[in-house]
Parts: sequence; C-alpha cells; structure tokens
Amino acid sequence: MKLLFLGLTPSRVFQSTVISHGFSCVVSKTIPTMNRSRKFEMIVCAVDRKSDLKKLKIIDKRFPQSWVSVVIEKKRLDEPEFYSALIENEFKNTVWLSDTWESLFWFSYQQMLESRNNASKVKILEKEVFQFRVKTMALSEASNKLLDKFNRDVDLVENIQRVLRPRFSPHIPGINLSVKYIPASGGGGDYYDIFEFGDKKRFGILLADSKSHGMAAALLTVLLKLRPEEMKDRFPDSKSFITFLNQEIKTVHDKIGSSISLFYGILDRASLTFQYTAAGSLKPIWWRGGRSKLVPSSQNPEVGGRDHFEFRENTLQLQPGDLMILYTNGVEAPLKKKKMLCEERILELLKKREPSPEPLDVQNELMGVIDEYTAKKKLKDDLTLIHLAVDERAMYVAKAEGD
Repeated sequence: MKLLFLGLTPSRVFQSTVISHGFSCVVSKTIPTMNRSRKFEMIVCAVDRKSDLKKLKIIDKRFPQSWVSVVIEKKRLDEPEFYSALIENEFKNTVWLSDTWESLFWFSYQQMLESRNNASKVKILEKEVFQFRVKTMALSEASNKLLDKFNRDVDLVENIQRVLRPRFSPHIPGINLSVKYIPASGGGGDYYDIFEFGDKKRFGILLADSKSHGMAAALLTVLLKLRPEEMKDRFPDSKSFITFLNQEIKTVHDKIGSSISLFYGILDRASLTFQYTAAGSLKPIWWRGGRSKLVPSSQNPEVGGRDHFEFRENTLQLQPGDLMILYTNGVEAPLKKKKMLCEERILELLKKREPSPEPLDVQNELMGVIDEYTAKKKLKDDLTLIHLAVDERAMYVAKAEGD
C-alpha cells in the first residue's frame, strides 16, 4: 500500500512502523501528477489556511480512488471562516489534529479498509442489480411478445369460432330449437354446432366447454378437417365421434396439458330418440310433464384427458312436450342464488311455467337473470344455452311417417 504525505513530514518512528507493516511512503510538498506507478491508497494532506482547501479538489481529480485525510493545527478550529470552509469541503474523508494524527492513523486505516470493503460490496450489488434489471427487461419483453401472441391467438380462435358457429338455429320439423351464446373476453372457449345429416332425418348437436383458448383451438383444428356430409357414414353414433375427437386432440395437442368438456347428441326426429355421449361435466336437463327426468350419467372423462378411453353413450326416448336444456359452465355464475346450484335454479324457473314451458319463454327468463348479472359483473367464462323442445304433435307426425 502506498502512502502520500503532502505538505508534512511524519516522524521517523511513524515511518519505520508503517514501512514494517508493508507500506511505502512518499513525502512531497506539491501534488504529484497521476501515473501508473503513482497510485496512492491513502493521502495525508496538511492544510494551514483556507486557500489550502483548494488542493483537496485537485487531489480528488488526480487521485479519485484515494482515501484523503486532512491534518490541521488545533488553533485553526477557532477561526469560524476556516472551520466553516473545512466542514463544507467534500473532498476529504477524515480530519486530524497535527499533534495527534500519527496515533489516529491506524483508526483511519481500519476505517478506510471497511469503506473499501463496503464500496466493493456496493459495486457487486450494483452489478447484480444491473444484471437483474437486464434479465427483468428481457423477461418483460418476452412476456409482452407472448401476451401479444396470446391475444392474436385468442382473436384468431374467436374469429374462427364466429365463422363456424351457425348464425341461425336450423329448422327441424317437430322440434322447437333456440340457442343463446355470450362470449367472455379472454376467458375459456365455448363452441357449439347444430347440423343436419345427409338422410334429412337426423341432426347432430355439439356443445364444447373449454377452460382455455388453447383447447378450443385444438378442437377447431380437428373440426375443420371434417365435413357435415361425412358424419353419417364415418360416425354412425355419438360414441364413435367423441372417441375420434379424443384421440385426435390427445395425439396432436398433448402439449397443451388440458382437456375439454364435450357433449354430442344425435336426434332422430322420426323416432324421437336422442343418442348422446357426454364427456366431462356437460349434462342436459330433461323436463317432462312438469317435472325433471333423470338423465343417465355416463361418467366419461373430458376429451383429451385420457388416451384410448372407451366412452359410454346413452339413449333417451323423447316424447311430445319434452324439453331439454343444454348449457356450459359459464351459466353457473349468473344463475347462482345463495346455496342453490345452477341446475336447481333452472328447475325452479321451469316449475313456474309448468306443465309445458315454451323454450323461447324459458330462454328469455333465463337471459333476464343473466342480463341482470352481466350489468354488474363481467363474465369470466363463455356462456352457451341450447333449448330443445319436442312439439306436442311430433309423435303423431312420426307415427304417420312410419306407417
């Protein structure tokens, strides 16, 4: 370690002591120029008058990394002008008195070491903070790109759904059908479709409820490969279609790590049979003669959840006056009433209109409750309601066609 004594000469005893501890000493009357061989860790500078304080600024400029200690005579402290200038001077670390500075040197030396150690820690922390900020900025930029991509994907899925989703409920002789769909911004992706088979007697009803747009996109990717005219021969029953969707989504979109609730039913208007396969939580409400009918539970997993699963299907024999209501999970929040579940709330509304409620009237009443909810809160999930009612004369028409 190099020491510079500027404007004062330390005692021989002091010099011998510091040299024995590995210090090298330079005594000078003037401020030396800065070069590679002259890097002083500590500078002890004598200040006798106010004008000498200007030297400290020069020292700081030439040796910015040095620890600067000022030595003054005690009588100078009684001079207000000098004392004030000394206190206000920022180019110093310590102030010593001329008669005691040699004994105080070692205290200042320890203080300097601690200061340098702290400064080193500060630099390390500043470097870590800088690196953290760089990483944070990179993560922020990456997250913004992902968010932009997600929003574009969401928009794409919503646009595709809008194009594929039927604009009007198809006319089915003997069947009254009404559908209501309300999208939730940024939420999960509902999808429905109602299409006529090539034999003109059967109709397919598809309803899907996904918690993510990723799974909705996966379903649409598969559906885009199909054509309605293929459904009759390729998938003669609901189970074969659900099994196909499950395998396709599981194989192609396994990385999504999610699944989708899906209901697919085939209505035969000639026989009034309704064959369906329910995968996941979607289950219809069946209403007949002023009371609800038991809908068999298939206990099938969601589509995309399990590989090579043997899905179970059920068949309902509908009658004139029957009403079926299909709905997705988005209906639950608006229809929740205290401890009453969504299904219980729908049944409560149906009982008010027994024995044969009109599907459009039921839908309007349900939508009134939903509109009241959405006026105060935003939907967190897409909402889809499908009402299917068998006309009172449908049975007679069916019998006449079969004769």
